Amino acid sequence: GFGAMVLIMGELGYLGSFSWLGVSALSVAGVIHFILGRIFAYTGIRLIGANRTVPIFSSSILISALLGIFLMGEPLTVSIIMAVLIILGGIILIGRTGNSTTNKLAIPQGHLVKGILAALGAAFCWGVSPVLVKIGLKEVTSPWMATFISYAASLVVISVTLFYGKNTEKLRRLNRFSLAPIIYAAVAVAIAQIFRYNALNYSFISAVEPTIMSTNSLLVFPFSFLINRQIEAFNLKIILGAVAIVAGVSLIFWVT
Repeated sequence: GFGAMVLIMGELGYLGSFSWLGVSALSVAGVIHFILGRIFAYTGIRLIGANRTVPIFSSSILISALLGIFLMGEPLTVSIIMAVLIILGGIILIGRTGNSTTNKLAIPQGHLVKGILAALGAAFCWGVSPVLVKIGLKEVTSPWMATFISYAASLVVISVTLFYGKNTEKLRRLNRFSLAPIIYAAVAVAIAQIFRYNALNYSFISAVEPTIMSTNSLLVFPFSFLINRQIEAFNLKIILGAVAIVAGVSLIFWVT
């Protein structure tokens, strides 16, 4: 889809003129974000549901800040220390067992731990990828082309795994009922990514990523209630945990 758009816009011919640094940064960002991050994210959602995992994804902002401290020598501020404690408290609240009105959605403790670790794995991947995207956009100034490069690199890598061994058989067994929501989600994510790459092209990571992640964390609850209320957990601990994580994320960049 992005290849068609780039072709229509007449930008495909510029691909050979971009630096290896820009193309490599965008390619690695695509593999980390779209493959590794999504595998972790889908695993977390499968184990503990979207209401618990999506707020944890917001901790990717904290991970970006911590990487800056430990790898780039940026200062450790009081607001970051407070953010760490608040976000950890939010994750602990989300990880508490029990659901709102019924035990039908009760999650085994082992699944809770694995789901939270998977969500944190996605957060780590999504904390690293914006830095690479920003580096790539300095060399590849078109957000459409940048998104195309990231998706193309991901397509190459994921194709190797999808058409290998047991995965091919799993693809054949997918029915329309299973495949349709996955395709709808993929289209929605692709549309979101072009907005994200445009935002990163025109603004700072510190403004773009907190806005995206905080909005995700707060919007997941009304959408889950409208679409998946029979399979998602709703209780005060989860909601308070999500609010705490969003507050912690906000502390990192909006409190001086």
